Order: sequence, then structure tokens, then C-alpha cells
Amino acid sequence: MVLDKFRGKKVALLGFGIENISVAKFLYKNGINFTVLDRAPVGKMTEEAQKLVASCQLPVASGEKYLENLDQFNVIVRSPGVPYLTAEIQAAKSSGSEITSSTKLFFDLCPAEIIGVTGTKGKGTTASIIKEIIERNFQFSIFNFQKNTPSAKVYLVGNIGVPSFDIIEEVKIDDFVVFELSSFQLQDMEMSPHIAVVVNLADDHLDYHQTIEEYRATKQNILKYQNKNDFAIINWDYPESRKLDKFGAAKKYYFSSKEKVVGAYVNQGGDVFLTNGREEKVCNQRELKLIGRHNLENIASAAIVGHVLGIKTGEISKAVKDFDGLPHRLEFIRQVDGVKFYNDSFSTNPTPTIAAIKSFSTPITIILGGSEKGADFSQLAEVIKSSSVKNIIVIGIEGPRIRQAIIDTKAKVNIINGGKSIDEIVNIAMKNTQNGGVVLFSPACASFDMFKNYKDRGEKFINAVNQL
Repeated sequence: MVLDKFRGKKVALLGFGIENISVAKFLYKNGINFTVLDRAPVGKMTEEAQKLVASCQLPVASGEKYLENLDQFNVIVRSPGVPYLTAEIQAAKSSGSEITSSTKLFFDLCPAEIIGVTGTKGKGTTASIIKEIIERNFQFSIFNFQKNTPSAKVYLVGNIGVPSFDIIEEVKIDDFVVFELSSFQLQDMEMSPHIAVVVNLADDHLDYHQTIEEYRATKQNILKYQNKNDFAIINWDYPESRKLDKFGAAKKYYFSSKEKVVGAYVNQGGDVFLTNGREEKVCNQRELKLIGRHNLENIASAAIVGHVLGIKTGEISKAVKDFDGLPHRLEFIRQVDGVKFYNDSFSTNPTPTIAAIKSFSTPITIILGGSEKGADFSQLAEVIKSSSVKNIIVIGIEGPRIRQAIIDTKAKVNIINGGKSIDEIVNIAMKNTQNGGVVLFSPACASFDMFKNYKDRGEKFINAVNQL
């Protein structure tokens, strides 16, 4: 039993954010003693964290030196927010401490089949589409046994859903868990999901990972421990994700928007086809509520999951056509005097912003900038140069770097300094966008210089647009 590793041991929960709060409730309920370690003092933790510490009388070590005595603990449950390669964590591991995480523990304890989805961007949308496809078609065979229990459920966990440990005591063997997996969660994994989906792989999170090689290596773990009874679904268009093909023993499928591959592909006309022995059309861009070619790729990968599970192509088609999309992902807000406003606040690096720009042929006013993540803006600038972008409003700490990257390309665009508030920024965008144009809020940067997070940023943008 996995819980036996905690009994009679000194246990630490390292970092007390959403995921470890969920783990804390589970351990406390099961009579496991532990200490909370977090840089923030209790008074500055979230309201939920403060209530849990008080009601359960949890011992807490906080402050700048919260990692100082880490090697005194036998088991350390690392929060995704604390880098695995932190010197103190590695020193504790070398001295004999077991380093685990809520993700590793969930994989150990979960009785249901897990579908893991990772990638630089698009994993949340893809995971949500997969959930929609399965939920609407739950009676089918997989892995040589029938999943036709009337009470069976499909759970969505990870950043896009609920923390995994919120469901660990209710999930059953006949259920499915769709798990959105970040590089932070995958880095020290020693198990892989039954079905692994790699949406794409580009440079990201260089504010967290020490090198791009380290970031890329984390993604290998989603396939590395798979066996011949498992399935891997890989984006063939990204050279780095293509390299993952050599990891694990799973049956491999691919998806592409550039060439026909065994799995699924998107043609130039915006049609998505499943390809496994014969071609079957899933949908066309015009039939969808989602916009953008990148979302066709997300649908292609999700369609392969449905195919692997034995769901008929017609049923997959119905599910993707009905899918509404997610908040803050190229989300249409409203039209004001002929100008359409789109909230793409979830774009926290250049890759999804490039995809968003390519989704429009009408004149674009784009709002770019925010706090830094170590991103390279040169490719974004080149895309802007050959796109329908007419105006660029630069904001935040990264605004000057983005401005210079665009100037370096000699792009014929109007670069405008944004205001100090989101209301001012939105008004500047409105004044500079012609009738029939688009205002695209796709910052390509993190949000922490002006906002709490990307959700706060997106919500404030929506409010400002609704005030016009």
C-alpha cells in the first residue's frame, strides 16, 4: 500500500499551493503526520491554506530558510512550483530522503486508466476535448475489457481541471482520468499514462528550468515508462516532439498539419482526417466553434484518442463540433463599432501567440508584453512581419524587448506604448483599430508584473472591453 511509506516517517509537504493542499487533506484524513514547508508565512498563504493549517493544527516551517533542514525528512512531497533540481532537494535526495509529488502519488494510487496530455501549449484545450469525446461515448472496449458501467465517470485533473488528489478517493477502476501534465509535474515521474498525448514541444518555462535541454527532457517521461499495451500520440510537425518517438514501447500514432501520417492530419482546406488503414473525415474548420489552425491540430490528437478507444468517427465528429472552447484561449468577447475583441490571455509565451496571429486574415491590433520568462521574441517578430498585424501595443516589463525584436525585422507596423492600466490599454487599442479589424489580447508573456495570473489578466481585459 502506497500510504505505508508515510507511516512512522518524517513527512514534509514542500510548497503549500493548490496541489499540496489537496494532498494535505488526504494525508490528514488517513492519519498521516506531516510538516508544511513554504517560503510564505502562514499569514500570507491563501485563505484555504490558512484555514487548513489552523483547523488541523499543522506544523509549519516558513521564511527564506524554509529549505534549510530538508534532509531531516524521510519523505518529501514536492509542489510543482518548487523546481526538482533545487540544490536542497537534490542534497536531501542524496542523503536518503524520498522525493515524490502529488502527481507521482496519484499515479501510484489511481485505479482508473489515465490519459496524460502534455505540450508547450494547447494541452488544456486538448485534454478538455478528449474528456468531451469520452464522456459522450462511454460504452466501448479498451485494453481487452469492457467499460460499460452506467455509473462510470470521466475526470479532468491538472491545471485545467481539479487537483488530482481532490478525486483520489472517489475514482473507480471503470472510470477514466484525463490528466493535463506540465513539465513541472513530469520532471521526476517514474510511471507513464496508458495513453500519452504530446500536443507540441517548443521553448518555454526557462524562468523555471535551468536549460532548454532540461525542459525537453521532462517531457520524455510521459512516454518513457509505457509498455506495448499502451499508446502514444505525438505531434509530427515539431522536431523536438518527433524525437520522443524513440521513448517507451507503446504503439505510436502521429498527427500533423503538414503531411499525411498514421493517426490524423489536417489538410490545407481545414479538414481533419483520421488515418489508420483508411481516411475518415472528422470535421472542417467552418463547422467548429473553435478558431485557429492550431485548434485543428488539438482536435486531430483528441480524435486519435477517441479512435484508440474504439469510438466511431461520427461520434467523435459530433463531440468536437459541439465543443465551445476554454476561457482565455482565443475567446471572442464582443464586437464594438465593427471591431472584434479576442481574449487570449492564456498565451504566456510566443508559441501560442504566433498561432493566434495566424488565425486571422483581417487587420489585427495586438497587445503584447508582460513579465519575463526568458522567451526569445525573434520568431514572433518575423511572423508579425508577414502577417495582417497593423498595430502593436507593447506593455509591461517585456514591452521594450518585444519592440526591439520587431524593429530589428523592419516590419511595417505601428508600435504604440501601452498605458499603465488595462482600461487605458483597451481604449488605445480601440482608437487605433479600423472598422472590420480585430483587437487581439495575446501577450506572449507571463502576467505577474501587472496582474495576479493569466486568469486575472484575462478577466480584467474582458471587463475593460465590456466598458467600452
